[in-house]
Amino acid sequence: MATAADTTAPQNTGSRLVRWIGGHADIASAVTLSIAGLLTSWSGYQAALWDGDQAAAYSQAGAIRTEASRRQIQAGQLEGGDALMFTQWLDAEARGDARLAGFYEQRFRPEYRVAHAAWRARQPLTNPTAPATPFVMPEYRLAARAEATALEAKATATFDHGQYANRVGDGFVRATVIFASALFFGGIGQAFRRPALHVVMLAISVLQCLWGVIAMIQLPVN
Repeated sequence: MATAADTTAPQNTGSRLVRWIGGHADIASAVTLSIAGLLTSWSGYQAALWDGDQAAAYSQAGAIRTEASRRQIQAGQLEGGDALMFTQWLDAEARGDARLAGFYEQRFRPEYRVAHAAWRARQPLTNPTAPATPFVMPEYRLAARAEATALEAKATATFDHGQYANRVGDGFVRATVIFASALFFGGIGQAFRRPALHVVMLAISVLQCLWGVIAMIQLPVN
């Protein structure tokens, strides 16, 4: 027959095992919650920094595009003025008024004067293959238009950086949500008295924490 000592020994062993699991699970939960809490704060901080970069990049891109538009308008105005001077010069040439034509030539803008001289060198009045106007000559270059093109490219690059910052910020927000889930499972696990449920919730919390770390280490730090 089994004695009282024989039946008590397995019960004591089981009780000690339960206490051992419960004690270590509590320690593991505390460590996991501490790590998840720190990583949640860090990930949220990085998300805020990248969101700030995104907003700044979008604002800068808008300002640069505004300046590019202003330069483009300026280029159009200069080209219109050059076209008017060319028309007046051409009218004086057609009437044989060399003095008036020379007067207009002296008042050509430097950018246009180069193209006009190159166009006249092609003898457009007698050469059927010469360009119709100086404005299609490769020598006709407007600095304002070149600046507008460069500014537009810069605005596009700045906007693209804002898009990149937005994607990175979203990645840190995603990591923050994962770490918050780890905090949830780790915290709710402590409410269960059954060690098995406590361990299951702890395991989920640890896995969530590892998932968040893997997601976060792939992102650049601001």
